[in-house]
Amino acid sequence: MNVTAIQQTYPSSPLKIGDDNQHILLAKTALNVISSNYPAIPILSPVNTLFDENMEIAVKEFQRIFDLPVTGIIDLATWFKIGAIHSSVIKLTELSARGVLVGDVVEDITDVEEGVQVLPRVQMVQFFLNVLSAYYDSVPEVDIDGILGPETRRGIIEFQKTMNLPITGLIDEQTWIAMYNAVLGILRELPPAAVELPSFLYPDVLYSEGSERPGVFVIQEVLAYISTIIPEIPFVEPDGIFGPETTAAVTAFQQYYGLKPNGIVDEETWNKLISVYRQFRFGNSPLSEGI
Repeated sequence: MNVTAIQQTYPSSPLKIGDDNQHILLAKTALNVISSNYPAIPILSPVNTLFDENMEIAVKEFQRIFDLPVTGIIDLATWFKIGAIHSSVIKLTELSARGVLVGDVVEDITDVEEGVQVLPRVQMVQFFLNVLSAYYDSVPEVDIDGILGPETRRGIIEFQKTMNLPITGLIDEQTWIAMYNAVLGILRELPPAAVELPSFLYPDVLYSEGSERPGVFVIQEVLAYISTIIPEIPFVEPDGIFGPETTAAVTAFQQYYGLKPNGIVDEETWNKLISVYRQFRFGNSPLSEGI
């Protein structure tokens, strides 16, 4: 189905239980795509032209998640929201599949000279802008090259406009916090199996209980996915905060792979986490390396 079809073909009247037409087929297909990233929305089967009770349940859940009146009826607002989220989910999947090297933002880039230096923290900003571009039409995609060039400046400015922040083109503390929280809000809605992380470089930060940095969210996403394959590693809910559950999961991972089981993510543990994740996620299972 064309990703814009759902947005361009609103029916002449709202869709409700008992209706039977091609618009319902479009909506069912879109809702099933969306449900892969929002698992509270039930998968609809069969995907046909009938608006049945299961579809009404799915529509109500969609409306609840996206702060629409929970009627179970696809009115104009619900129809266009389905179209927008469907398009965003597909776009975000495409963006997340890109293999990029991303570090951690450990300071402002307000003093970075434009177009000169490749910096992991600039790569992180560029990655965040691309994630945001899937949900905000005003935020453009940018190349993830680690160089603070005109495109990245424009992306930062458009993000600041969108969020009603001071328009500086700089990543000051206010802009960085708003950007990180917006991206965290998006990615936390996705189950581990729906997130395809790039090859993150070690950001030269020591992570331990109490840490609250973007890298913590990466660690948790990696562990959450690995735990679906290695039951000895407990599941941890990605929230960006390194709490006791994260410590336990890191320690279990270290024990499984013969690392020092101290619950601290240093360069060795970080690199092993990323290596195992990438092997499980994209092939060449490393199960034989387990201890």
